[in-house]
Amino acid sequence: MTLHHYRNSTMSIKKNHLLNPLTVCVFSAIAASAHAQVVDDVDLRQEGGNAVVVVKFVTPVQYSNSVSARASDLVQVFYTVLPTRESVNLQRSERRLPGGGSIPEITVRDESAASTTPNSINRKLLVSFGLPLKFTVRPGKDVRSIEIVLVGLGESVQAVLAKKSKVLPLKPGASVTVTPTAPTTQAAAETDASAAALLVKAQSAFDGGNYNGAIESLNQLLNLPPNGSSRKAQEMIGLARLNAGDKVRAATEFELFIKLYPAGEDSDRIRQLLASLPTIGPVTASQTKAVVEATSTVNGSLSTYYYGGKSDTRSQDFLDSSLAGLPVLQSDNTLSSTDQKQMQTGFDMNWRYRDDAKDMRFVVRDSLTHDYLKGNNRERLSALYVDYRSLALGSNIRVGRQSPNGGGVMYRFDGIQAGYKFAPKWRINGVLGKPSDDLLDTRRTFYGMSIDAEALTKSLSGSVYAIEQVIDGVTDRRGVGTEVRYFKGGLSANGQFDYDPMLRKVNIAAFQSYWQYSDDIALNAMLDRRTTPFLSLGNVLFFQDPNLATPAKRISELLGTTPIETLRDEVKALTAYQNQFRVGGTKVLTPKWQVGADFSLTSVDAIKPVALLLPDGQAATGNLWGVSTQLIGTNLYSARDTHVFNVSFLGGPLYHGTLLTYNNLTSLDDKWQIEPSLKYYTQSGNTATAGITGSNSNTLWGTGLRVTYRLRSRWSLESELTYERSDIASTTMSTTSATANKQTSTRISYYLGARADF
Repeated sequence: MTLHHYRNSTMSIKKNHLLNPLTVCVFSAIAASAHAQVVDDVDLRQEGGNAVVVVKFVTPVQYSNSVSARASDLVQVFYTVLPTRESVNLQRSERRLPGGGSIPEITVRDESAASTTPNSINRKLLVSFGLPLKFTVRPGKDVRSIEIVLVGLGESVQAVLAKKSKVLPLKPGASVTVTPTAPTTQAAAETDASAAALLVKAQSAFDGGNYNGAIESLNQLLNLPPNGSSRKAQEMIGLARLNAGDKVRAATEFELFIKLYPAGEDSDRIRQLLASLPTIGPVTASQTKAVVEATSTVNGSLSTYYYGGKSDTRSQDFLDSSLAGLPVLQSDNTLSSTDQKQMQTGFDMNWRYRDDAKDMRFVVRDSLTHDYLKGNNRERLSALYVDYRSLALGSNIRVGRQSPNGGGVMYRFDGIQAGYKFAPKWRINGVLGKPSDDLLDTRRTFYGMSIDAEALTKSLSGSVYAIEQVIDGVTDRRGVGTEVRYFKGGLSANGQFDYDPMLRKVNIAAFQSYWQYSDDIALNAMLDRRTTPFLSLGNVLFFQDPNLATPAKRISELLGTTPIETLRDEVKALTAYQNQFRVGGTKVLTPKWQVGADFSLTSVDAIKPVALLLPDGQAATGNLWGVSTQLIGTNLYSARDTHVFNVSFLGGPLYHGTLLTYNNLTSLDDKWQIEPSLKYYTQSGNTATAGITGSNSNTLWGTGLRVTYRLRSRWSLESELTYERSDIASTTMSTTSATANKQTSTRISYYLGARADF
C-alpha cells in the first residue's frame, strides 16, 4: 500500500540506461501500438452484509493504496500496471455503475497518477460516490481486479442489478464470504451500541413468537460492520427462520454461521441442528422472493481529445552567439518544432441483458487517431465481443476480439473462449483464436485448456493451463503454467509461473502480495522475472542475418535455409530476462496525514554473443535501484483535497538521480476539479568506452495543471497543460582532447477534450 506512481516520471530520462537499443527495438517491433484501455469493466456483487464494487482490468495490476476525502464520497485508488506482453492504452477512461436502494451512482475514472506524466504505468482510479459512504479498498481475487467494499449495503445490490439486469436472489448453499473491516474506535463503539439495541429488539420479538419481526431486526444488525453482536445474531436468524417454518433458509443461515465461526459450543450446536435439516437443493419458485422483470441496459461513452505539443532546443553555442536573439523561424525544425498534433476519438459501448437463466453482454471499444504531423489515420478496435453466461448450467462463452483473461493467453486475440462449471468449485475452460496484432506476414493461431479451482482450501484457489501456438504451420510457443491465489484475513497474495517445454525455458515467474498488517499499516511486495520479449519462435524474424538481401517475413521462408532447431536455439540465446523487485508500505500518522516508502530493484540480464546476429553479445544493465518516500495529506483545507509530496533517489552503474514531486487534487464543487503538479529531477553519470571517458548531468523541472468541468452529470470538458525545461551538460575526454557540450530544451504539451457518457 505505497505510492510508486511518481518514480515513473523519470522513465523518459533514464530509459537509455535500462535496455540496450537492440532490446528496445526488438521489443518495440514485436509489441504493437497501444490498443485497450486499462479498465475492462465495473461490476457489483453481494458479500454477506456488504456490497463489493469489482473493477476489472485488461492486464495484471498491483494495488498500492487509497486516499479518501473527508466527505466520504471520493477516493483515489493507486495501482501499478505490471509487466505484460499485451500492449495497453494508458489514456484515461471512465465507467459508471447505476445506483439503487442505498447504493448511489458510482463513477470510476482511470488516469495517470501524475499529470506531468500522462501515460505512466503508475495510475489511479478516481472513484466518486453520489452520496457519502463507508467503504474500504482491497486487492481483487485475481491480479486483474481491485475491489471497493461498501460496508453494510449488501441488501441494496439487488436494487442496483435491477437497473442493470434482472434481480437474482441468492440460492441457498451459495458461497458467501464476509471480510471484516477495521473501523475506528469511535465508529466501532457506535456500531456496537446500535447492534446491541437491535439484538435486544430481535430477542423480544423472538420470545413473543414474532419471528418475521425478529428476522427484520436481525437483518439490519447483520448489515452493520462486524461487531460484538454479529455472532449471536447469525445464530438467532437461523433459529427464527426455522421456527417460522422456512427450513431451507434456516439451513442457509446455519451454513453461513459455520463458515464464519467454525469453533465453539454454539458452532457444535449449530452443526447438530444443520444435520437434522433437509439437504439444500434447488430453490423452488415459492421459496424465492419476487423478482422484477428482466431488463436490458446500454451504457458507454463517446470522447474526443486534441493533443498538441512543441519542443524548443538550443545548444549553449547557439545561445552564446549573436543569433540567439533572432526570432525562431517555423522552418527551423532542428531547433524548434511541433512534435505532437493529433485528434483522438474514442467510443465505448456495453449492452447487457440478464434474467433468471442467463447474463449476456455485447461490448465494443474503438478509437480513431488523426495524426496531423504524419498525415495518417489509425483506427484501433480493442474490443468487439459477445459474452453469454448460463446462470442455470454454470457455462459461459465469449466470441470476438477480447483481452487475455488468464489461461496462458498473453495476447489480445480474435477468437472464442468458453467454460463449464462441472463441480461447485471447479471449472474447465477452453480457448481458440489468433493474436489480433499482425507479425509481419506470418499466420498465427493458438488453442489451449485450463482448469480453475475456486477454493482448494478456504484461503487458496488457482488454475493450471496448457496452450499451443502455431506460426506458419510449426509450433511458435508451447506453454504450461499455473496461477495461484491466497486470501486470508488482511493478507492476499498471488503467483504465476509459465514454462515452455519446447524451448525448455521459463517465461514468467512472478509473485505479488498485499498485507493489511493493522488498521494503520499496510505492506506490499512484488517479485517478477520474465523473458523480454516473450519467448516465441516468431521472435527470430527480428534477429536475421544482416547480410541477407531480402529479410524473411515468414517463418516458412527461414526454414528453407535454416533447420528449425537452429532457429529455436537462436531465440533462446537472444532472449534476456527482465527482473523486478519492489517492496513498500504506508502508515497512517493522523486522520489527515499518512507516510509511505518503497524500494525497487530492476535489471536486465546479459545476452551471450551469437554469430552474425549479435557477435558482441549484450551486457547486463546491472542493478537499477530506487528508494522513494511519500507524505500524503488529505482534507487540509476542504472536504475533497489531497496532497502527495514525494522524494525519490535513483541509481545504477552509470548514473544516480534525485526526484522531487508534488501532486494535488481538489474538487471545488460537484462541477470543478483541478489537479496541479510540480516536478524537479537532477541526474549525473559517467561513461568509459575504448579509452574515452565522459560525464553528463541533466536537470529537469516541470509543472502541470489538469482541469475538469462537468457540464451535466454525464457531460464533461477536460484540459491539461504541462511545461518542462531540461538543461543537459556533457563532457568527453581522451588522451589528446576534451569536449564540453551544453544544451537547453523546453517542451510544452497540452490537450483539450470533451466526453459524454450514456
